[in-house]
Amino acid sequence: MSSSDEESLVQENEFENRDEQGLKTGEAATEKAETKKYCVMLLLVIPAIGQALSWGIYFLCDKALGMHDLMDKKFSMLNENQLGYIYLAAWIMAMTRACLIVNANGARSPARVERPDQHVYKVMSAAGKTSAKEPYVMMATTGPQGRFNRAQRGVFNMDEALPLVVVNILLAGFVFGPVIVVVCLLIALGRVIFGLKYKESLKARTAGFLPAMIGEKVLEGLVLLCAIKSIGGI
Repeated sequence: MSSSDEESLVQENEFENRDEQGLKTGEAATEKAETKKYCVMLLLVIPAIGQALSWGIYFLCDKALGMHDLMDKKFSMLNENQLGYIYLAAWIMAMTRACLIVNANGARSPARVERPDQHVYKVMSAAGKTSAKEPYVMMATTGPQGRFNRAQRGVFNMDEALPLVVVNILLAGFVFGPVIVVVCLLIALGRVIFGLKYKESLKARTAGFLPAMIGEKVLEGLVLLCAIKSIGGI
């Protein structure tokens, strides 16, 4: 490590702008205001910019790079085989995760949790009780910090399942086309409800978890059906 790197580490103060609990100091924005801000940013502005750039790339390839005929063939193949629905389904999953991020980011400010922290932990030792054993450090589950932790868990829960869901979308979508979009809408609805309800309480999350799991298991079932018919020649 160079002397300049060592100097920067010495000068860095990880307790700056934190109170005695380690939370951010200063006035915190309300959850409603933060949620609205991130809704505009992640669900409107950034997707709009992405679409503008994507169509710009498309027209660049089509007009300037001489790829018109090649892309026409590819889009025709997608159209003839209803593969466009797979792309739509994948986009729905991406927007579903964006909704959960909005939900978690909205809860971050009132919890006064500074990035890069993703959860708040507390020593789970009831006041007045003594024990020979040291208490464990667990995630905070009450107040604004608890709401933030549960909202983050809603994001991470989807992240854990998302790779397999996307693979199943691609595999089943090749055969079932638009049906996959309907299944993904069920998953998306369940995941968003799961994240919103989870932020409110641990028990309430079941309302969204069930439809999400049903949709994901339908995808798995369609993949297995395709495997059986393909391998067995049924």
